[in-house]
Amino acid sequence: MKEKKFIGIDLGAESGRCVVAVLDDNKITLKEVHRFPTYNIKDKTGRYWDILAIYEEIIVGLTKASKNFGRKFNGIGIDTWAVDYVLIDSNERILINPHHYRDERTDNIMEQAFKTVPKEKIYSRTGIQFVQFNTLFQLLSEKKNKINLLTINDKMLMIPDFLNFLLAGEKKTEYTNASTTGLLDSVSREWAWDLIDEFKIPRRIFPEIVKPGTILGNLLPSVAERVGLNSDIPVIAGATHDTASAVVSIPSYIKNWAFLSSGTWSLMGIELEQPLLSQKAMEYNFSNEGGAENTIRFLKNILGLWPVQECRRYWNENSIQYSYNELAGLAGKNGPAKAWVDFDDNRFYKEGGMPEKILEYLEETGQTIDNNVGFVIRVILESLAFSYRNTLMEIEKITGKSIKILHAVGGGIQNELLTQLTADALGRNVLAGPLEGTIIGNIGMQAIAIGAVSDLKSWRMVVSNSFKLKMYEPKNADYFNENEQRYKYILRH
Repeated sequence: MKEKKFIGIDLGAESGRCVVAVLDDNKITLKEVHRFPTYNIKDKTGRYWDILAIYEEIIVGLTKASKNFGRKFNGIGIDTWAVDYVLIDSNERILINPHHYRDERTDNIMEQAFKTVPKEKIYSRTGIQFVQFNTLFQLLSEKKNKINLLTINDKMLMIPDFLNFLLAGEKKTEYTNASTTGLLDSVSREWAWDLIDEFKIPRRIFPEIVKPGTILGNLLPSVAERVGLNSDIPVIAGATHDTASAVVSIPSYIKNWAFLSSGTWSLMGIELEQPLLSQKAMEYNFSNEGGAENTIRFLKNILGLWPVQECRRYWNENSIQYSYNELAGLAGKNGPAKAWVDFDDNRFYKEGGMPEKILEYLEETGQTIDNNVGFVIRVILESLAFSYRNTLMEIEKITGKSIKILHAVGGGIQNELLTQLTADALGRNVLAGPLEGTIIGNIGMQAIAIGAVSDLKSWRMVVSNSFKLKMYEPKNADYFNENEQRYKYILRH
């Protein structure tokens, strides 16, 4: 294999990075050239992403890539979180900074939406988990404004689609991200026009959908000149949803495996060929999201490490500085918490005062309360492990499959205590890695798009050749077995 070079841009809820990847001899090596915060701002009208500040950081990253690795690359690709979008007018101007998915404007919006179209009908078409920040509910919230921007905008571009537009000039929506909106037909894999019409959302705002791995065009000459890159570099819409990219990186070996993409959010599920739209899938609130090579990611969105991040921010703002490693260490020293919270409780989705919310929930449910930092973090980690346990059981009930192994990827696997607790809670092995799963999947889709790698299966072999994985075996499954009924009782409080 002749050496190929790619630039991958991965944006998460806390930070983004620009990575140069070199593919040679069926192995990939990564070099991070720029890391930056993914800026968001809050004022009296709500919380927004500072999308142009984020774009400027991407420009910095591309400039550093050219200075360190030369002008010539074989592709550029972006992946980001899902559901959020940018509205632009017919002159290609941004009408407003994109709303952050944690903005409170969608509080109670789902109940109103179901009065227009029953939830059963929505799910039968889209197969998407009902969460208040879904794009559908964000758009319905926008319609309620005195000045409804949907009446004057020309296109709605998902976050990675907008950034690709700034790089390549093409207004397209990539399938894996479109599938998270709650407005895509999960079977035809096109916009669900009947739902769009029933909700009275203008059809014109929805761009053409393209498959993951689509070459949108070359880098715009003006951008290329600014960052010092050649203008013939293809900009590739890979699997632009970060979880879709993460799943691309999973080196699966056996049948009946499940995946866990672990970070600010945890997404846990399996790969399918067709969507599962059963009543049971809806009752358990699972999503059928798009994946590479016409696969479906049948998954559930779980709160993830957000509560740990919020606790750390709270303590740091109160002059007690902790690293994530220190917090994990304190949780390990604390030992079993024997106290848990329900992360489906809406209070935990909101920012601010997270340690107080954890203790408040424990008091409400008659559980042990301890202000110790290690105890609070241990409660979070054990609660997450129980959430993973429940989700895996639901997957098996819905699909009839017996899951043999869990593949865990993403930054969350650095928390070895949580990964071990996950193996214990599931009662089966967890194969952790690669750590940089999202950016590796991003690069993989670029490599497939230009023909450097033939298909998804071949790319997963490249990943297997390139990165060392770590196996976690259950060590204390009895703890979760013995406490399962008490945990479920607490959740029913």
